[in-house]
Amino acid sequence: MVGVVLFIAGAPLFLSSIERDLETRTLDRAAAVEPLVNGVRFSGQDGTVFCTSPVEFPAQLVANLVEVRGVHSITADRTCRVLRAPTVDGSSTAASPTTTTVDIGPTSTSGSSSNETTTTESLPVSDDELLISVLESDPELTTMSRLVLAAGIESRLSDVSVVLAPVDGAFDQLGADLLAEIESTVSSIVALVDIHMLESANSTRVSLVNGVTTIDGYSQVIEILEVGGREIWLVDTVLRADGTGVLPLLQVDLTNRNIEVSGSSVSTEVLEFITDAAEGSDRTLERMFGEVIDEDAPDLVADVISLGGIERLIRAMLATLETGVLNISESGASLTGTYLDETRAASMEAVARSVGAAVLLAPPAPVSPSEVDALNDKISETLAGSPVNFISGRAEFVFGSDRVLADIAKLIVEAPGVEVTVRGHTDSDGVPASNLQLSADRAAAVAAALIAQGVDETVVRSEGVGSAEPIIVEGVEDKVLSRRVEILVSIS
Repeated sequence: MVGVVLFIAGAPLFLSSIERDLETRTLDRAAAVEPLVNGVRFSGQDGTVFCTSPVEFPAQLVANLVEVRGVHSITADRTCRVLRAPTVDGSSTAASPTTTTVDIGPTSTSGSSSNETTTTESLPVSDDELLISVLESDPELTTMSRLVLAAGIESRLSDVSVVLAPVDGAFDQLGADLLAEIESTVSSIVALVDIHMLESANSTRVSLVNGVTTIDGYSQVIEILEVGGREIWLVDTVLRADGTGVLPLLQVDLTNRNIEVSGSSVSTEVLEFITDAAEGSDRTLERMFGEVIDEDAPDLVADVISLGGIERLIRAMLATLETGVLNISESGASLTGTYLDETRAASMEAVARSVGAAVLLAPPAPVSPSEVDALNDKISETLAGSPVNFISGRAEFVFGSDRVLADIAKLIVEAPGVEVTVRGHTDSDGVPASNLQLSADRAAAVAAALIAQGVDETVVRSEGVGSAEPIIVEGVEDKVLSRRVEILVSIS
């Protein structure tokens, strides 16, 4: 019992020593990356960093400090962040600056917590008006609030739960010339604002990168403001549709799993046939924020490319590309992506040229050695569960045995940059020369079946080894296992 008492009494001391060690090492790291840091405090492995004055990039500071060994999480105190305008709670009552913990799903992080509040009288305004008011009153969001008002977005907030708001410093990085170009046309302003709207905090655009909540893989969340039933996420980078700053009228992003549609001039007709195309594929349609244009509004996309031309491009993309981006702006239509194979690449290029779209395609990135190993394991498991059987003494499949090859072919087609070797084997019965020929014929039959199911014939080879590599179990040949066909993939 004494031992137990001593252990419990010593636990706080042990925890305190851990916290002191984390504080010392984290403060050393902070001093190397940000001279404005003047303190770190830990509770367990969760820490808070303090500053003499707000730092330029709090999210980057946090990202650096969470790399310290033993640190679970780091929060930037208000002293490290620009003081914000009042947040607004669900009762539509203005409160003092506060950042609340926000759950954004299994791949998200949360903000810091501050309990300093003041009480003011209720504001008789709607949630939409409150959101616009907070954007306008925050001294670090002057550019974003100006663009939001210019886009008329306040009338289209019904489907929005999160507004991504770049701070003014982020727009400074964008450059005055590019910002002026964007602000020169209403469609570009609307497109820029649209891409900063999320229907859900669980959007696939949100991820956790090195302990920091990140949008589209590069823009980091600095702070989260609660505004009624919505949130404003302050971010350190302006999100753009492409590297040029020319924002699209329509953009369709094709990934392995999704079809994402965004833009300032998405018509009902375009959205309908993209929806139909998505339903006919294995991909999920994700509509980025932005209402379908009003029937009476001019369809600016139609001035660039016909509706039929867009539909041809979308369907060709689904049939020929692994990933791709169709971008339609006032300057024209362009298509980039990675193709499944060279034959389909030629088909996609022909369709693009026929509708006047610029096209730039690249081969898919080759698979890694670990991916090849995993693919070989998957093929072996598939063949073990459903072996390919032949009629005795012949290179003809037993009815139904070729179906498994369709599944294997699909796996191979989805792995770019691989070569396929099909090896045929027999047992030791019979004449060796005849066995060798039979194994070669059976391997050739399997190779032909894979090619018929879509595998590029230029990457497939077959060979027969006869009875030279029998399967031996406890010193005796297992003749059933010896009669087999192997399908092996390797990096070309």
